[in-house]
Amino acid sequence: MTYIELRNLDYWYPGEETKSLNNINLKIERGEILFVMGKSGSGKSTLGKAITGAVPQFYGGKIKGEVLVKGIALADMPQMERAKEITMVFQDPERQLMMNRVHREIAFGLENVAVEEGTIERRVWEAMQFSNITDLAQRDIITLSGGQKQRVAITSAIAYLPECIILDEPTSQLDPSAAEEVISLVKKINEELGVTIIVIEQRIDKWFEIADRVVIMDDGAVKFMGSKEEMYEQTQEEFFPEYLKLAKRMELKKAPENFRAMRKLIAAKEFVIKPLEYKEQGNTEECINIRNLSCSYGNVQALKKINLTIKTGDFLGIMGSNGAGKSTLLRTIMGLSPYEGSLKLFHKEVKKLRLKEISKIIGYVSQNPNDYISQDTVYEELKFTLNNYEIKDYSAIDEILERLDIIHLKNKNPRELSGGEKQRVAIASMLVTKPKILVLDEPTRGLDYSAKVKLGELLDSLNQNGTTILLVTHDMEFAAKFCREFLLLFNGRIAARGNHQEVMGGGIYFTTSLNRLFRDKAANMFIANQYVEMKE
Repeated sequence: MTYIELRNLDYWYPGEETKSLNNINLKIERGEILFVMGKSGSGKSTLGKAITGAVPQFYGGKIKGEVLVKGIALADMPQMERAKEITMVFQDPERQLMMNRVHREIAFGLENVAVEEGTIERRVWEAMQFSNITDLAQRDIITLSGGQKQRVAITSAIAYLPECIILDEPTSQLDPSAAEEVISLVKKINEELGVTIIVIEQRIDKWFEIADRVVIMDDGAVKFMGSKEEMYEQTQEEFFPEYLKLAKRMELKKAPENFRAMRKLIAAKEFVIKPLEYKEQGNTEECINIRNLSCSYGNVQALKKINLTIKTGDFLGIMGSNGAGKSTLLRTIMGLSPYEGSLKLFHKEVKKLRLKEISKIIGYVSQNPNDYISQDTVYEELKFTLNNYEIKDYSAIDEILERLDIIHLKNKNPRELSGGEKQRVAIASMLVTKPKILVLDEPTRGLDYSAKVKLGELLDSLNQNGTTILLVTHDMEFAAKFCREFLLLFNGRIAARGNHQEVMGGGIYFTTSLNRLFRDKAANMFIANQYVEMKE
C-alpha cells in the first residue's frame, strides 16, 4: 500500500479565486526521501501543509480531492493522530521554538500530544542523543546559532517518533557548514529510523545528492515527478545542482551519478576555462571607513577590532559562519548597534548621525522580510516607503517590480505571499529609494534560481551605475556570480578580503561547489559559465 497519496487535490486560500494547489496527484512511498522544488509561489509549502492537514484545518480555505495516509483519508484522522504520524519543520526555526530551554522545547510537543509523563524524559534525551545535541540541553534558546536552532527544531520532530517529517527550507539561512550538519542529520533520520522525508528547498546541491525522487512544482501543479536521471533528461537546467548544469554544458547525455562521479569524469579530461573578468570602477572615493571597530552584546563580543575601507562602487560579498558577526557589521554601519572605535560614513562619524540621515544614504534590507510589511498591497508597500523618504515620484515602482519579476503581485496583500516573494518585496521597498549604498542581509533566502538571476542582474546594473553594494550571504554560487570582491569573517574578525581567487580559491566551505570540483584541474573555476569546452 502507498504510504501517502494525494488524489486530484485542489486548494484555494480564503478569499482567493486562483488555486494554490491544482489537481495534485502524487504517491509517496514509506521510507523515501522526496525532494520538492519549484519557483517561489509555486505551491511547495502549501503542498507540505496539505499533507499535514494544516490546510484547510488551520489556514481555512476550500479543498477538493483527497489526502490519504495508509489508505485512510487525512480528514478522517483525529488531530492528535495526524500530529503523531506527520510533522512539519518550518523554514524559520524562531517561529516554532516556544520554550526558553532546549530540553523543555523538545518535551513541549510531546506534552501536547499526550505522551505519558514517564516516557517524555526518555524520548527527549534519546532524541537529543540521536541528533548529537545533548550539550545544548540546558542552553537558553535565544543563545543558539541559526544552525543549532534548526537542529533543535528537527530534534523536536524526531521526539514524536513520526512516520514522516516534512522540512520547509531547512537550510535557507544556514552557513555551508551548518547546512551540511542538518542534511547529515536528516539522512541519518531516514536511514536509521526509516522516517519518510519530504524536503522543500531552494538550495539544491546537497539535498539533491540524498534524494530518492524529485518533484518540481509550477503554478500549483506538479510539473515533473520522477528519478534524478529522468529529471536530467527531461527538465530545465534551473533545477539542477551546479555540477549537473555543467554536465549539460558539456553535453553529457547521461547524468553523472553524483558529485564524486563527476569529479572522476573531470579527472580524465582537459578543459578550456574562461577566467573571470574584474571590471575596475575607477572610483577611489571612500564611502565607509572603519577603524578598530568593536561591538558587543552583553558579555559577547560580536566584532573585534575590525579595520575596513569600502569605496564608492564596490560590490562586496560578506561571508562567514553563523554567528561570525556579519549581520552585526551591517547593523553597526546602519547606526543600529552601539560600537567602540571609528565608523565613518562619507567622512562623518556614524554615532553622531541621526538614523534618518543614515537612511537617506543607505538602503538596508534585513534577513526578515516581514519587517518591511505593513500595507495591504505590494504597490502601497513601496509607495509607503517612498512617502517616508519624502519622495513623491512613484514612477520607479513598476520598473523595480518588473525587474524583480513580481509585477503580477502588485495588487496582492504581501502577507499572503510566499517567503521568496516577500523577500523580493522587501528588496524592492529599498531599491525604489535609489540609495547610494545598498546593504542586503541574505537577499536570496527563499528565492528560486530564475529569481536569483533577475535579482543579481538588477544588482549588477545598479552597481555599474555607481551604487555601492554590501551583501551578506551563505549562497556561494550567487556571490561568485555577481560580487566583485569578498570579505570573510570568522569569530568577529576579518579572515580574508580580496577577489574570487584570493578568498574563495581553495576554500573548504566558503567557496563554490565547482571550485571544489575543479581545484586540481583549474583553480580559477568558480561558476558554470566559465566553461568553454572540453578537450578530448
